[in-house]
Amino acid sequence: MSALTILKRLASLSILPKLVLTFLLTLAPLYIIGWRMNEIGSRHVQKELTDSLVSRTSLYMNMLEFDLDGVIRQLQEYVNDDDLLKLTSSSEVMTEIEKMQAQLRIKSKLDLLKKSSKFVEDAIAFIPVMDRTVSANDNIIGDFDQAQFEALTQSTNRFEAPFLVWKDRIFISLPYPDPAVSGRQKPVFLLAVEVSRTKLEAALQEFTNEGGRTALVGNKQPFIITGGETAVDEALVRDFQREGEGAAENQLQAVSWKGTPYLLVSNHSPRLDMSLLMYVPEAKVNASLEVYRFWFYVLSVVSVILVLLFSYSIYLIIHQPLKRLVRSFRRIEQGQFNLEVHYPLQDEFGYLYGQFNGMVRRLDVLVHEVYEQQYRARLAELRHLQSQINPHFLYNSYFILYRMAKQRDHDNVVYFTKHLGEYFQYITRDGSDEVPLRSEVQHARTYAEIQSIRFSERITVDFDEVPEAIREFPVPRLIVQPIIENAYNHGLENKRRDGLIAVRFRERESAIDIIIEDNGDDLNEEKLRTMQAGLLDKAEPSEHTGMLNVHRRIIIRYGGGGLTLELGADRGLKVTMTIPREAGGGHVPLIDR
Repeated sequence: MSALTILKRLASLSILPKLVLTFLLTLAPLYIIGWRMNEIGSRHVQKELTDSLVSRTSLYMNMLEFDLDGVIRQLQEYVNDDDLLKLTSSSEVMTEIEKMQAQLRIKSKLDLLKKSSKFVEDAIAFIPVMDRTVSANDNIIGDFDQAQFEALTQSTNRFEAPFLVWKDRIFISLPYPDPAVSGRQKPVFLLAVEVSRTKLEAALQEFTNEGGRTALVGNKQPFIITGGETAVDEALVRDFQREGEGAAENQLQAVSWKGTPYLLVSNHSPRLDMSLLMYVPEAKVNASLEVYRFWFYVLSVVSVILVLLFSYSIYLIIHQPLKRLVRSFRRIEQGQFNLEVHYPLQDEFGYLYGQFNGMVRRLDVLVHEVYEQQYRARLAELRHLQSQINPHFLYNSYFILYRMAKQRDHDNVVYFTKHLGEYFQYITRDGSDEVPLRSEVQHARTYAEIQSIRFSERITVDFDEVPEAIREFPVPRLIVQPIIENAYNHGLENKRRDGLIAVRFRERESAIDIIIEDNGDDLNEEKLRTMQAGLLDKAEPSEHTGMLNVHRRIIIRYGGGGLTLELGADRGLKVTMTIPREAGGGHVPLIDR
């Protein structure tokens, strides 16, 4: 089925389906824009989540590295502590008071070490030669724990893998001397810091998104610390750790575990030899987006229902009065001029019915007075006027009046009907075929004012002042308004905003130029050549376009001049209308009726 056939079938539809299609086509761009905004918002939310997870993991890992690095460096400084060295090398020659004082000073320093970081649970010094353990948490000097001492004596690289795990507790230890350096020599003392699981879990909970989880996982040492009140599946965390090892650093990953999709960000610390994992189920991320999608679908359905109801209400409002009016026209076609149609309301249809009744009475008089000659003359004049009036403009004007009246916008009704009356008064009045240029331009201004009610947010018309010297210059009637109408209907039909029609005047010795330019963006060289060829076509088409009509009238009247088409500065259509001056450059001023 061809496009022409489809258009003919659509044109043959009754008013109700046409109204429904019109409103649906009007809402379609808004629906598409809303759908695009929803999709863009979804992507924006996901990007924000990604950025949030990445920044959180980086911030928390940097904070841990900075905090624990300070603890490790302070721990190394205590290796050279005088009290520790004395107790391990000279305790047999020291008095009990000196030993006690040295141990108390060591405890004081361990207290400072514990307080230096919120993640330190305890700071401990093991002195095997004295069988003593000094702890920041104990108020008295404790007995020596040989099992713990031996477990923490293992050599570690404090700058790559500082942690040791003993009985599910995490330590950073520093034996002196280090077995890795001294060979088989046993350490004479050992300094250790216990990392607080509780405080790490609390900190992780603060960094956890709602619905997600955060986990610290040791690489060489088998520990897992998670934020949250509920326990986590260690298998899930280990699987996510392996997934993170194969991905780029601080990159959001879409992973699945036991059929549940997750979003995962992994950050590995070479300094602490552990990984920070943040993961959140995709369902939690998309929950809010699904709410927006649901209400978007609800809005779409409600909009369609409202369109149907509104279309049907308009159909009822206009169908019955029009039906009566059509029946009355049919009676007039049958020669019944003695009828009068009554309409009880004082709305637009009341005005139409009044004008119809006046027309019928006038027709009755004319038929009886000048049955043959004047009837034919009026019929020819009516056809001429009908060729000038754009029916779509008339229909749109009435629909605009209807909407403003329904909204009780009385000020705009007065404003609109004033300009509409001036418009139809100008194009329907009798008299000379020529008018002063100022009258023709004023009519075009009136047309633009009427259209501004409809296109106020889309299209602006900018008129230059008519030069004083050519204001009274006689020109054919209805030559400017059709060009502006063509710009509205064709040049700017797809312009959703910032549409502009500029009307300029230029006076020359041999002619007057009226330049009308729009900033439509659908024109190209090929379309322009087609339009220019249409102006040059000498054939007599059954229906002229507005521009062709104006072009031929000027050429027939003056024997030259006419319209010139160009691409404007903004890639719109620029129409230059050239009106030759009379011989000698003079003209007779006209009185505007």
